[in-house]
Amino acid sequence: VLTFAECSHGLRRQKRDWVIPPIHWPENDQGPFPKKLVQIKSNKDKETKVYYSITGQGADTPPVGVFTIERETGWLEVTKPLNRKQIDKYVLFFHAISANGQPVEDPMEIIITATDQNDNRPVFTQSVFRSTVLEGAEPGTPVLQVVAMDTDGTVSSSNGVVVYSILRQTPDQPQPHMFAINGSTGVISVAVAGLVAQAVPEYTLEIQAVNPEGSRLRATATAHIKVQASSMSGTAKGSLTTHVLNTATGLPAAGLAIHLAQLQEPGQWTEVVQRWTNEDGRCQPLLAAGEARAGTYKLRFETAAYWQGLGHTSFYPFVEVVFTITDPARKLHIPLLISPYSYTTYRGS
Repeated sequence: VLTFAECSHGLRRQKRDWVIPPIHWPENDQGPFPKKLVQIKSNKDKETKVYYSITGQGADTPPVGVFTIERETGWLEVTKPLNRKQIDKYVLFFHAISANGQPVEDPMEIIITATDQNDNRPVFTQSVFRSTVLEGAEPGTPVLQVVAMDTDGTVSSSNGVVVYSILRQTPDQPQPHMFAINGSTGVISVAVAGLVAQAVPEYTLEIQAVNPEGSRLRATATAHIKVQASSMSGTAKGSLTTHVLNTATGLPAAGLAIHLAQLQEPGQWTEVVQRWTNEDGRCQPLLAAGEARAGTYKLRFETAAYWQGLGHTSFYPFVEVVFTITDPARKLHIPLLISPYSYTTYRGS
């Protein structure tokens, strides 16, 4: 039961006596309706007969009639299911009057929030992810990152939380758990030593993203990971290479994630590969010799995560370099110079 604050008299402006916490009600409730939410009472009801009414969106303004109040008892009721994707918050004002129509209380504001129902399954940003890893890579070496989105997420809800896992590895040689995935970030890394290109040139992983709350809705995607022979691993070889330098320290930027995508149609980019820079600020070739095709490409450097790992805040969350390959036989090198406040590139080749 909520009780009205003491009424202020005259025109003198007064500070509100209290702030009523929002009422939370789940969206898509199945009824039966009407359903009681909360009872509003005036402390003047012992002195005189009090009648209650409500105004605001969902009461007397569109959508009209979503909320009603029992005139004599003060019970607030909801008359139909709420849909937070249409309206996530209602602001109502409660009024109390005497039998002769005179206010006995100041109007009281109450906010009704439609809480999220976990009714959307996660969606991967792409159905197939691709990357390469150097044979003999040590455990803990990052390979690629998968990303799934869940539109159920809100500031006050955990419905949008996604947890990643690896369901299956094909082939399961030399053992079935050659790779591990961070359940929170989706970063796949080498789990154990033993990657040999001649023995297993490529692995296929079935990845799952699941919302751990409620109905545990889930989605799956595929990750193809090529194992690159050490004889082809030189970071200076390949059709497309890069180098990242931290100008704040004058040192190479190690551990920075890089994504290469190709433009298929206007506005439609398809990711080709992911890489992480090594201690020299370089990575395996983004396009190996012979892999380049004529077209438009985009390199995305995830600078925000890199600077955050160093305890800095960046002015920009990422850097994108868009370029066109007209001669696939020509080697292309794209260097990047970064600081927390600026970035630049230049014609490397």
